[in-house]
Amino acid sequence: AAAASARKKQKKKKRTTAQQQQQQRHAVQPVKKEEGIKTLPLVFLFLLTATTVLPAMFYVSDKFGAIIQKNHIMGSIGHRLGIGPSPKKRVVSFYEKHDPDKLDEVPNILSKYYGDYPKLVKRLERKYGDYGYFLNWEKDEAPMTLAFDKLETTRTYLFEQWNRYAPQFAKTATRNMKHNFTFLYKKGRKVFVKQIWPHLEPLFGVPDEKAARAQKRKDAAAAANAKPGRRKANTQYRDDVEED
Repeated sequence: AAAASARKKQKKKKRTTAQQQQQQRHAVQPVKKEEGIKTLPLVFLFLLTATTVLPAMFYVSDKFGAIIQKNHIMGSIGHRLGIGPSPKKRVVSFYEKHDPDKLDEVPNILSKYYGDYPKLVKRLERKYGDYGYFLNWEKDEAPMTLAFDKLETTRTYLFEQWNRYAPQFAKTATRNMKHNFTFLYKKGRKVFVKQIWPHLEPLFGVPDEKAARAQKRKDAAAAANAKPGRRKANTQYRDDVEED
C-alpha cells in the first residue's frame, strides 16, 4: 500500500510539472521597451541654441558670398567652363589693337564681367573711343560659327602635322592630287556655266541678267529724259474734268 501511494504521488508530481511547463510555454512574454534617443530633449536643445547659431551661420554665409563676389570665383568658373556666349575673340582683338600689354589679363577681365558683358563693352568703348567694335559679337559664338572655326583649327593642325612628319613622296603625291583636282574643278565649272546652265536656267525660273540690265538702263534713260518741274495731274480716272 505504501508503494502504491508513492507511485501515485510521483505521477501527480510529474503531471503538475508538465502542466507548469506548458503554462510557461504559452505564457505571454512582456514587451521590452526599446532604448533610443529621446527627441524631446533634442528639440529643446535646438530651440535654445538656434537663436545664437543661426545668426552666426548667416554672418558666415554673407562673408563667404562677399569673398566669392570680390574674387569673381563663380564668374571665373563659368567663363572657364564656357557656359554661355563670351566676347573673348572681340576682346582679344580689341586689346591687340589698343593695348597689347593687357592681353594676359583677358581671362580675368572676362571672369569679372561674366554675365554682364554689355557693361564691359560700354566701358571699353568709352575708355578707348572705339565705338561699334563689338557690334553683333554674339554671332561670333553662334553654333555654326564655332563649328566652322573648330574645323578650320583642326584642318590647320592636321596640315602642320602632315608637313612635319609625312615622308617626301607622300607630300609630292598629295600636292599633285590637289593640283589635278583643282584643275578638274575649274574646267568642269567652266563647262557647266557655259554649256549646261543656260539650258537649266529657264527651268529654275532664274531671271535673265541681260534682260534685267537692259530694263535698268531703260528705266534710267526714262528718268533722265523726264522734264523737271511739277508733275502734271493725272486726269485719266477723274470724272470732274471734261475731256476735250
